[in-house]
Amino acid sequence: MLLILAASVPNRLKYIAGLMVSDMLGLEVGFTTSPEEFSSHDGPKLAYGHEPAGNGVFIHASGLLFETAVSPYRVYPVLIDGETVLFESEHPSSELRFDPFAAGFYMATRYEEYQTHKKDKFGRFPVAESIAWQGKFLDVPIVHHWAAKLGELLVKRFPGLKLNQRVYNYVPTIDIDHAWCYLGRNFTRTLGGFGRSLVNGHFREVGNRFRVLSGMASDPYDNYDFIRKVHEPYDSHPLFFVLFADYGGNDNNVSVDGRNFLKLLHDLDVHQTVGIHPSLSSNKYLFKLEDEYDGLCEALDRDVTLSRQHFLKFSMPRTYRTLIQLGITHDYSMGYASNPGFRAGLAIPFRFYDLVRDEITPLVIHPVTLMDVTMKDYLRLSTEKSLEEISKMIQTIRSVNGEFVSIWHNESLGDTGRWAGWRAVYEQMVKMASS
Repeated sequence: MLLILAASVPNRLKYIAGLMVSDMLGLEVGFTTSPEEFSSHDGPKLAYGHEPAGNGVFIHASGLLFETAVSPYRVYPVLIDGETVLFESEHPSSELRFDPFAAGFYMATRYEEYQTHKKDKFGRFPVAESIAWQGKFLDVPIVHHWAAKLGELLVKRFPGLKLNQRVYNYVPTIDIDHAWCYLGRNFTRTLGGFGRSLVNGHFREVGNRFRVLSGMASDPYDNYDFIRKVHEPYDSHPLFFVLFADYGGNDNNVSVDGRNFLKLLHDLDVHQTVGIHPSLSSNKYLFKLEDEYDGLCEALDRDVTLSRQHFLKFSMPRTYRTLIQLGITHDYSMGYASNPGFRAGLAIPFRFYDLVRDEITPLVIHPVTLMDVTMKDYLRLSTEKSLEEISKMIQTIRSVNGEFVSIWHNESLGDTGRWAGWRAVYEQMVKMASS
């Protein structure tokens, strides 16, 4: 057990030490405020404060973890020995030239998202506002690097110490914003679809819609058998996040009370797991999220515990608090729609820390690394360049024994129209990530 000596043991210290020492380095961690207990401990030990103690490793504390309020910090990345760090320390006795716990806490809790910042057109925290983007380390799981530096220091000081690192794993996830392209809509929406296509001169789409509705062709978004088959060789089971919302604006799935849609949900939930994809409008109106959640639970005849926000829109801490109240235990929204990378500097699941309430919550956050729409629509990458980006991300996550969470959509697997060629990208990604 690594024993940490500190003047006090606040929740912030317990949280980040648990994440960086226990979850990342695989070491049991304990705490004490007693110099006598620290001195008599015959195992690895670390003094975290303003002065060294005994013969333990000494890390100079910046003070962030001993606060309780959310302060308007101006944090700047610094390059030390070729590594980007936060909370640089100039204490002559500190055995690291920065405070890894404060730095990790700042990133994992998304401290900067509690502070005043600009929002994008959907009301999201934009990547350009983040310290990871400004410091050019968004593509690096930086908290893992800081934990590794701490681990190297501990092993050097205590040669018999063995670190038990995590094992890499892959979690494929599929968003269902539109269960089908043409099927599953009521008469009014179907007629409106024909009308819009005719008015805009999209005569090929008129023909496609007619062939699908008449049973002469398959719906291009009906890719569920393909998804199942592509994962079978790897004994992998994707998570499906379903938009279960009333039609309107950016939330325009098929009719959620349709018989075929409800059958699809049950079929998906037999061999995979279905979670909720809270609508964009539910971010503003709590009653909508409650209605969507209750409706999906009723449709599946079970409690739903997984979620991912539509458009990856969430606000700290309001969105996560609401999910906890509903009974959600795992969320898969921690990423940027516009860029691949590590929004929280992490590539493993971690608990949501409510900074305002200063408490560790039961909600587990699973960072997402990249998305099909990000590569195609935001970055405008070709399928070849997208595969290069995917390969690089997988290798990066493997290097820290992390969890690779990909976001894809059933509609991008149709292999037609603007998504022609992207089914092959998905197959290659699954192969690279699973092997």
